[in-house]
Amino acid sequence: MVSGNGMRILLITPELIAGGAERDTIALAGGLARRGYDVTLACHGGPLSPEARGSGAEVVELRAHSRTPWGIERLSRTLAGLVTQRRYDLIHTQAVLPAVAARWGQHRRVPILVTVHNLHRRWSYPLAARLLRWSADRVMFVSDYERRNFRLWGFPDNRALTVQTGLPDIFFQVEPKRNESRFTFLIPARLDGKKGHDDLLRAVALWKKPPFEVWIAGDGPARRRLERLAERLGVSRRVMFLGFSRNIPDLLSRADALVLPSLRESLPLSLREGFAAGLPAIATAVGGIGELIEHGRTGYLVPRRNPEALARAMNYLAVRPRLARSMGRAAKLVALRRWKLERYLDRLEGVYRELLEGC
Repeated sequence: MVSGNGMRILLITPELIAGGAERDTIALAGGLARRGYDVTLACHGGPLSPEARGSGAEVVELRAHSRTPWGIERLSRTLAGLVTQRRYDLIHTQAVLPAVAARWGQHRRVPILVTVHNLHRRWSYPLAARLLRWSADRVMFVSDYERRNFRLWGFPDNRALTVQTGLPDIFFQVEPKRNESRFTFLIPARLDGKKGHDDLLRAVALWKKPPFEVWIAGDGPARRRLERLAERLGVSRRVMFLGFSRNIPDLLSRADALVLPSLRESLPLSLREGFAAGLPAIATAVGGIGELIEHGRTGYLVPRRNPEALARAMNYLAVRPRLARSMGRAAKLVALRRWKLERYLDRLEGVYRELLEGC
């Protein structure tokens, strides 16, 4: 369906690191472009720049800015120049500070929609809620968990809505290519110290001969430290560090289940992609993960920072491959019902129309 009619949309994301919010944004840019929107994706460069340039949207790389008032003011000038030159109808940012910069530099009223994916620091909620009250016309949260947090700090709920982002069709088309002789857990996540990789390695170390192996897909500042920890724990032969991958669907096709012992999350994209591919998941019961996993039906929830509980759950599922496949089928049904990209775009277009009619 083509419904954009040339509407000019400025999408803004801070940088194109290999993270869930960034991949979400690239999928959104491509989906809107296919529907006839004139889309510009403004961002700092990063590992996902090639995917962004192949999305069908125009990509404008911004100069890096600091999170100081002077850095935001510089970003504000840049965005103001873009808006003046291109005459955008609507600005859709994927983070708080770009929304502040976009509002700060406006000379004409352009509606601003903000998608909040995840705040990594609890102390930032009061400030973020205050900034969004001033800068955003509407805020979309990817989980009810984040929406409740902002409500607690005074963000008006009549300007908020929960919309879970959609997934490209390629994730629903994954065909299993698993090795039946071994059970493989996959964790596709940035190695930045927030995804619980340390706890995962310690969980693997609790078994002398675990009935599974673990693939760690991703890169980041914590990689060398985690590789040294794996060597120290004696699990290097059972844990594979695959590095950054541009082909997550292929990895999903060769895995039996996902594992994500995050310390904090909103609504992790990796779990949703795994569900779409028909994989169950074992993850920590933090943030919005409980909105994804139905314990005992599509996977298992374990306590945060508890390698022993994580190890037990992984072992339990690994020795029951038929149960894992049954859970995976249930997970795929959830994904089909909730995360098809076209359904998400339909919902988003309705939000766009409401904003444009209200300004």
